[in-house]
Amino acid sequence: MQIDLPQDLIDRVQQRTATGYGANEVEVIRKALDSLDRLDQERAAIQEGIDAWHAGNVQDWDAFDRQFRSSNGISADC
Repeated sequence: MQIDLPQDLIDRVQQRTATGYGANEVEVIRKALDSLDRLDQERAAIQEGIDAWHAGNVQDWDAFDRQFRSSNGISADC
């Protein structure tokens, strides 16, 4: 597959390669796509939390704090 990129994108990829962001152009593009994938995952996680909140699937903060501290061995005075 061949992809024709506009010159401004070519320049940006080459600049990233020159400054050590990636060993070559393919690695720079791979890292950029990986970053977009992480953003998509973060958005999905945030949306899941919002949906749970709208559905009333929430827990009192103090109850959550106690449970979290207990399950992670964190004392109450930390």
